[in-house]
Amino acid sequence: MNINTIDLNLFLAFQAIYATRSVTLAGERLGMTQSAMSNALKRLRERFNDALFVRSTDGMVPTPVAERLITPIEEGLACLMQAVDQGRTFEAQTSGRTFRIAVNDIGQLVMMPELLLVARGIAPGVRFETVDVPIAEARQRMLHGQIDIALGSWEPIGPSFYQQRLFDETFVVLTSRASPLGGRDSIGLDEYLAAEHIAYRPHGTTDFQLQQTLERAGALDRRRVVLTAAHSLGLSSIVASSGLLLTAPARLAQAMVASRTDLHIVNAPFEVVPFEIRQQWHERFHQDSGNRWLRELIFGLFHERSQRHQGAGKQA
Repeated sequence: MNINTIDLNLFLAFQAIYATRSVTLAGERLGMTQSAMSNALKRLRERFNDALFVRSTDGMVPTPVAERLITPIEEGLACLMQAVDQGRTFEAQTSGRTFRIAVNDIGQLVMMPELLLVARGIAPGVRFETVDVPIAEARQRMLHGQIDIALGSWEPIGPSFYQQRLFDETFVVLTSRASPLGGRDSIGLDEYLAAEHIAYRPHGTTDFQLQQTLERAGALDRRRVVLTAAHSLGLSSIVASSGLLLTAPARLAQAMVASRTDLHIVNAPFEVVPFEIRQQWHERFHQDSGNRWLRELIFGLFHERSQRHQGAGKQA
């Protein structure tokens, strides 16, 4: 196959279809019509003499050939993008760049509203896309240039990644203001264990931190859990109307209370060891002016001083 005869835009189409598992969504990502994307897929199939993607109930599933192609294609596109951007200064006021941030739904609720508000005032054309993926997948996608920054309580991702502490997080108890705890600042451990609870179990290290905290307090298997929830959406309404207790990160609870008057925060009845919320990025983008702009903006918005020891890994 002669590389000189290949339209490099086909590789962008391939990457988009692989990422979205949809010809339609891939077209939306690239600003192409569905017919144009279908034509691109047809040309790719002819070039590689393989179906590449097979339609199924789970979307467009990649064939083994496509699975072998995705890594070198993504690496090649990332290198080309880096070459094009080499020496170019990021101009916030005129940029139309899309930044992809790995963050769970806690971070999206707590951090993204303020980040978006401030960023749009400085850089009105910049766009953001959040992705909620496990740490292993985030690492691979950052290596391939598909994610710019990861935000959260993850441990250091690896030796080729930089990390920067933003703030320390802790846990509190959220309850309905109409409940007996609605006017109090604290709750005893016996009262806590006698109450009924929502167990908020997002995937990731925040949940791991909470499970460790509850285990140290001897409360992990003694709570009367009525609802186990994987996402924070709707939890504030459930707490307000049900009288159930929700043990959650303090900033998540504060964000919920800020939006309604029928919720109340109570101090946790056990010792909570604070854990760090960090931003992490791969070294290949350490000198990238756009990535640096985003990191500095996030640091300026959310950094809080601490005397706690920093974790291992490259410190920014």
